[in-house]
Parts: sequence; structure tokens; C-alpha cells
Amino acid sequence: MRTWIVLFLISLSALAQHAAQPEKESSADLRSSLNIFSIEDTDSEKIYWLERTANLDYFLRLKDDDDESIRKVDSRDAKKLEMDFASRFLKIQYELPASEGKCDVTLRLSLKGESQDVCKKDDKKTQEIRPFLDAISKRF
Repeated sequence: MRTWIVLFLISLSALAQHAAQPEKESSADLRSSLNIFSIEDTDSEKIYWLERTANLDYFLRLKDDDDESIRKVDSRDAKKLEMDFASRFLKIQYELPASEGKCDVTLRLSLKGESQDVCKKDDKKTQEIRPFLDAISKRF
């Protein structure tokens, strides 16, 4: 009888220790970097994005097929880029009308988690974002 009680207490202790163990944390902590905005050009298969690191460094990145280019950007320039993109993004999302029917996406825009697709037949939306995209692409 005493053996059963000892085994029961040991198993109960093991269960309590297992439940008290903290969960493992992901090494892909979202605080280490933040994508402020991104532009995916589906025609040329290029993706541009502005990233902020945990150290408050800013990097402008370009992914073209398997190649990736990185340019460091100072904080003032990064804020200008962010504000310019944000104003264009919000205008495209809320002010310019979307086309009806089937949509062949040419640009995928993202701003801090919000996304917007620009269709081939959305000329006004394309005209709004294209100068910004051209200015970004000249940096690479």
C-alpha cells in the first residue's frame, strides 16, 4: 500500500512539474523587425519593402527572383518614405474607385498589416503609386 502511495505522489509531482514548465518561445520574434510597407510588382516579380529593426535601423529591401538587395536608410528618409507611401496607400484604398469584375493584380500593396491589390484596369490607382515605385527602384 505504501508503494502505491509513493508512486501516486511521484506521478502527481511529475505532472505538476510538467504543467509548470514555461512554453518555448519562437526565435522569430516580431519585435526584431517590422515591415513598414511593401510593394509587390507581379509583372516584374519584384518586391520592395521598408523594414525597421529592433535597433531602430531602417533598411530598404528589394527581392528579385532569388536575389535580394539591401540599402540602409536614415530615419528621416525612412519617415518620408513611410509618409509618402501611406498617403498614396490611403488614397488608393479609400478615395479611388475599384474596378468591377475580374481582377488581374499588377501590384500588391501592404502598409503595417493592411493590404490592397491594384488591378491592371485600375489606371488611376496605378498612376498614383507608379511614381513612388519608380523612385524606390532607382535606389537599387
